[in-house]
Amino acid sequence: MARELSRGDVPCLQAFYDANPEYFIAINGCAAPPDAAATDFDERPPPHLSHSAHPCLGLFEASPAGAGALAGVAIIAIDLGLPGVWHLALFIIATRLHGGGAAQGAYAALERWAHGRGASYLRLGVVLGHARAECFWQRQGFVELRRREGIDTGGRINTLRTMLKALGSGSVWAYLEAVPRDRPGSPLP
Repeated sequence: MARELSRGDVPCLQAFYDANPEYFIAINGCAAPPDAAATDFDERPPPHLSHSAHPCLGLFEASPAGAGALAGVAIIAIDLGLPGVWHLALFIIATRLHGGGAAQGAYAALERWAHGRGASYLRLGVVLGHARAECFWQRQGFVELRRREGIDTGGRINTLRTMLKALGSGSVWAYLEAVPRDRPGSPLP
């Protein structure tokens, strides 16, 4: 079950980060700082990239009483620079659920939800060298568009692989025609 998190959920989100440091260690070399959840909750795309919404979704385990424990989080920038382009800014599944298909199931549900609400493309950045994440996103059908070097991910300077998945009748070619900043070799803002 997914629901949009509110400002009041930030302590729960921080507790989730603290209990699942592997993502942060993989991309930054250290656990999440004590203000990471608040920072992620408040962060928005840069001013030159318009967006219509920026939900932070809590992914909860099912339980007989309703929503159970927080099992994951997804942060999305909707209509990033162009209607129909949804940027998956963060996607973390609890470490204890790795290897059992939970991430794939949660992502598939998220993709259906996004497509049903107007997403034509899902876009994300994955840290080069984070092999588990790179393989996961490729298995979900994402393709690399370009690489962005020198990106501060919150503790380490990394190279990001900008990846895209076209939904429905969209194509990577049509996306690159509409979004030149993601073309390989194009200048970065």
